[in-house]
Amino acid sequence: MPSNHLLRLAGLCGLGLALTALPRPSLFADDPSDGVAEAPEEFLASGPAEALPEPPPSLEPLLKGLTEDRLFRDSTVALQVVNATTGDEVYGWQQDQALNPASTMKVVTAATALRELGPEFRFDTTVSHDGEIGGDGALQGNLYVRGTGDPTFVLEDLWKLVYDLKLEGVTEVKGNVYFDDSYMTAENYVPGWNKKADIERGPSYFPALGALSLNFNTVAVVAGPGPDVGGAARVVSETSAPGIVTIDNQLVTGSTGSRRHVLLEREAKGRQVTFELAGSIPQGSGAQKYYRTVPDAKAYFTAAFAAMMKEQGIRVRGKYLDGEVPERDKPLVRHRSDDLATILGRTNKHSNNFMAEQVLKAVGAEVAGEGSTLAGISVVATYLEELGIPADEYTLVNGSGLSRQLMLRPTHLTRVLVDMAADDQVGSEFASSLAIGGRDGTLWARFRDDDQVGRLRGKTGTLNGVHCLTGYVHAGDGELYAFAFLVNDLPYSIARARQAHDRFADLMFELGSDVVAAHE
Repeated sequence: MPSNHLLRLAGLCGLGLALTALPRPSLFADDPSDGVAEAPEEFLASGPAEALPEPPPSLEPLLKGLTEDRLFRDSTVALQVVNATTGDEVYGWQQDQALNPASTMKVVTAATALRELGPEFRFDTTVSHDGEIGGDGALQGNLYVRGTGDPTFVLEDLWKLVYDLKLEGVTEVKGNVYFDDSYMTAENYVPGWNKKADIERGPSYFPALGALSLNFNTVAVVAGPGPDVGGAARVVSETSAPGIVTIDNQLVTGSTGSRRHVLLEREAKGRQVTFELAGSIPQGSGAQKYYRTVPDAKAYFTAAFAAMMKEQGIRVRGKYLDGEVPERDKPLVRHRSDDLATILGRTNKHSNNFMAEQVLKAVGAEVAGEGSTLAGISVVATYLEELGIPADEYTLVNGSGLSRQLMLRPTHLTRVLVDMAADDQVGSEFASSLAIGGRDGTLWARFRDDDQVGRLRGKTGTLNGVHCLTGYVHAGDGELYAFAFLVNDLPYSIARARQAHDRFADLMFELGSDVVAAHE
C-alpha cells in the first residue's frame, strides 16, 4: 500500500496532472421514504444568520457516561462532537486517533465530488458512427459506444439506448461496433480489498469497475421451481450476455413443503464467468434472485449490448470490438444519468460501494485528467489539505471505505462535515445525501420515536470488527452538531457498538442546559 506521501506525489507529480481548486436498480431497493422531510437548508440552519452563536459549553458532563460502557474498554473507540456552525469541539474521546472508518469514508468522497463536479454533473453513455446511414437504414461504417462510468446504468437503460438507435432508423451496421471505456481505468474489483473468499465468490458489494458498466456489474441469477417434482428447476440470468455469462443448472424441483437449498458457485476465467447451481427448490415456491459480480465490466456490457441489438432486430455485419471513438464521429443517441446530487443520495443512503468508487474515478477524470482511483484520491487529498489536514495523519485507499488499510481520524470527518454545513453552494445537497434517522437508508429502522425522527442524518460504516457512525444531529438545545463515532477492534457483535451510537444520539436529543447541569 503506498504511503500518504506517495499517494499525493502520484496525484500531483507522477501522474503529470494539474489539479485545480441514478433508473431502478435490481440490486438495491429504491428509497422507501417520500423524500427529504424537511428542506436541507432548514436542517442545516442552526441559529440567527446575522451573528455566530457563542461557543457552546463543553458536553463533557453529559457524554462522559458513555465511556463507562465496556465497549470503550474492550474496543478501540474514537469520538468527536463539534458545533457545526462554529466548528468548536464540545466533546472528544481519543478524537485524534486514526481508525478504520469503513463506509463513513463515503462522506469524504461525496463532499469532494460535490465541490469539484457540482451537484448537476451527469454521466453520459453515447452511441455514434463514422459513416453514412442510407434510406434503408443501413449504416455504411462503424458504430461506437462510449461510456463515462454511469454507476446507475441498468438493463432498462440499455434497452432504451438500443431502442432509440432503432428509432433513429438504423436497421443494419455494415461495419464493426466498437466499445470505448477509455474515460476510466478498468479494475476487476474494488482496489484495497483483497479478501480471497470475496474474489472467488464475487459478492455484490465487491464489483468490477469501469467506464462501461451495467447493473452494478452484477448478474442476477433467478432460480425457481420447475413443473415436475424431481425434474430440473428453472434457472435463468436476468440479463442476457452470451459468451460471457453461462449458467450450469443442476438444481432440481423438490416436493411441496420441502426445504429450499440452493448452492451457487462462481467460476471466473478471464472475461467469462460460469454460475453453477445445485440443490433443491420446493414446488409451489416463488423464484428468488441471487446476485454475483462479473469479472470484466466491459465484456459484460458488450455481450449484453450485442444481445439487445439482436433482440431489437438491428443486424451487425462486422464484429463487436474494443476501440476508441474517432475524433470526427457523428452522434446518434445518448443516455444521461440522474444528476450527481441524486446519485450521491443513493450512494450514501444505501452505502453503495460501486457508486462511490465510480464517482471517485469520475472526480479523477474530470479534475486530475485520469479516471483512476489513484487520481481521485489525489483530489481528495488536496481537499483535505485545504481543510488543514496534513497528509501524514491519514491513509486513503479508495472511495467506498471497503479496505482494512484506510485510516481517518474523527477530527477529519467532522472537519468535512463542518465545511459542508457552511457551503452555500453544495451543503444542502450533501446533507440530503445522508440517511435520515427513522426515515430512510441505513438509518430507517433507528431513531423512530416521535421526538427523534428526522433529527439525525448520518452515514454508517461496517466491516468485521468495525462499526462507525458520522453525521449531523439536531440536539435538544437547538444547535446543530457534527459528530464522528468510530469503533474498531470489536470482539463481539456490532450490536454493542450500535447501542452505544444510539445512546449517544439519545443524549444529544435530550440536550439542554438543565440536562447538562444534572450531569455535572
